[in-house]
Amino acid sequence: MHKLLEILKEYRPMLKFWLIFIALGMGFRVLLSALFLENFNSDFFIGLLYGVRMDTMFFSAFSIIFLFLYALNFTLLARIYYTLVLFFYLLIEISTVTFMDKFLTRPNYLFIEHLNNYEEIFLMVWGLYKFYLIFLIPLLLFVTFRIYKYFTKNIQKGSIKYRLIFLPIMIIILGLGARSSIGMGAPNQSFYTFSSNDTNNEIANNSVFSIIYAIYQVSNEKFLDYGDISAKDAIANVKRLNNIQNNENTFKRVQHSGFAKEKNIILVILESFGHEHIGYLGGTPTSPNIDALTKESLYFTKMYAVGTRTSWGVSSVTTGLYPTPPREFVKASKSQNNFYTLARTLKKHGYENTFLYSGDANFDNMSGFLLSNGYEHIYDKKSFSGYSDPCTWGYSDENLYEKAFELIEKSEGKPFFLTMLTMSSHEPFDYPRGRVEPYKKAKLNGFANSMKYSDYAIGKFMKKLKEKGMLKNTIVAFIADHTNNTYTSTALPISNNHIAAFIVSDDFHGGKAYNKIASQIDFAPTILDIAGVSDTIPTMGTSVLQNQRDSALLLTNNKSVVYLLEDRFIVYKDNTQHLTYDYNKTLIENNASQIKDGLSYIYSSKYLYDNRLYK
Repeated sequence: MHKLLEILKEYRPMLKFWLIFIALGMGFRVLLSALFLENFNSDFFIGLLYGVRMDTMFFSAFSIIFLFLYALNFTLLARIYYTLVLFFYLLIEISTVTFMDKFLTRPNYLFIEHLNNYEEIFLMVWGLYKFYLIFLIPLLLFVTFRIYKYFTKNIQKGSIKYRLIFLPIMIIILGLGARSSIGMGAPNQSFYTFSSNDTNNEIANNSVFSIIYAIYQVSNEKFLDYGDISAKDAIANVKRLNNIQNNENTFKRVQHSGFAKEKNIILVILESFGHEHIGYLGGTPTSPNIDALTKESLYFTKMYAVGTRTSWGVSSVTTGLYPTPPREFVKASKSQNNFYTLARTLKKHGYENTFLYSGDANFDNMSGFLLSNGYEHIYDKKSFSGYSDPCTWGYSDENLYEKAFELIEKSEGKPFFLTMLTMSSHEPFDYPRGRVEPYKKAKLNGFANSMKYSDYAIGKFMKKLKEKGMLKNTIVAFIADHTNNTYTSTALPISNNHIAAFIVSDDFHGGKAYNKIASQIDFAPTILDIAGVSDTIPTMGTSVLQNQRDSALLLTNNKSVVYLLEDRFIVYKDNTQHLTYDYNKTLIENNASQIKDGLSYIYSSKYLYDNRLYK
């Protein structure tokens, strides 16, 4: 026991230094709150707890290098390293005050962009804050000197033997601290986003993390050149194709609903529901409930997913916008707040906006993106305690729909918009057994039978909605995020993006088929239309009941873009190679006008994203 205490004593300075960083972080958050929060409420104290999490991530990540220096008795280097880390931490936190004064956000992608013009930025900051800087710079240098003296006393040589014995455990502790989660999602905006108020979230954030994450985001947003077209021409062309009329370089227009009254909306994003196992799309007989629902739905026979991952699907379905290649909006730097989603429109009409997922909502930054852009409540697997069907990723689809009813009952008559994301049809397909008769031509633990279970859960959910009389004032929209055949090295076959989509409503007795090509971006405007909501929207997509464009844009894994038309599709590989195929996959002659139409969607999306005009 004595030896154990001796070993633990060797790493006691680490605890002291963590407490120093936490205290500094808290101090700066109180300052930022006093300067930028209108009032201190319960969110302020929750934000402080999230702040401890973010500062622990920062401290843990930067302490790993220190750990090895300290364990090997390189004490001088360890002191210098920690002093420099603390110096830059203080410098960035001080800069945060001026940055938030200008942008009401911690340093982010704008900070990175401004660093490219460092001379102009320095002159501007000096001009605005010179008196503060004259005071703060000497103070910062003095504080740094005192910190170094403090570290000189506390970082001393010790027993390498004892330090190395405990080193693996310290690495694990710091690794867990740096990741701040044992879930699927890597650190992202969701880790500090707890409120629909952006200022609360920014105060909870850590500026060093914000900058590093912005660098990561920007590095993954290099736009690929697919051809030559001006932004003005691109936007004008898309407006023509979508019958959008306004006098500005955006897609803002008033969409008037053709339906009489506003209804509640349930939007279900279905994991991997591609055409191959959907009966009404010519697939295997594994979707009897969905096939039956087409008799009371507007159902799509040629709906295509924008991309090949859930994050692309969530981006496109909730925004009605084509993402900018190669980055989906849920993870892109400029769409993390003040960005358009369907929830923003519905919020103006008094709807309560909720996102429900039986997995980890932090994954792919879904929670951070949605909560910062119109959604008020996020529920994920942490709220499913007591439910009976856990699985690898979270909980079963039946549990998801059970939770949905629990939330609907809490709405107490208030208009609601509930978005759900299913997961039972996701690998490794560990759906609950014994619920349905297996499809014998496929493996029991394979994709087709997981789809059959998910279809069963849909049928059970819809039956309960009918029994409770909810469908009289509610529409239920189902759409896949992508297909299961997502990993292909080529843009062909385009059937890899062909998905199920249908909207159940009392207005479609007998069923109504939409047989023209449509995209996930058309789903949000169509939902608004059928739900009876009229408003100004900025979407590229349009209600298929008002504008039948008969085209779609697809992004593939090999970074090609595919533009689908009625009798052909165009593959854009780079700015020189545009190939046109018929649906027999035979090369045919290019049509310059059609190539320009596809480029218009790609480049207008880039222009509006770069200039943050999607609001």
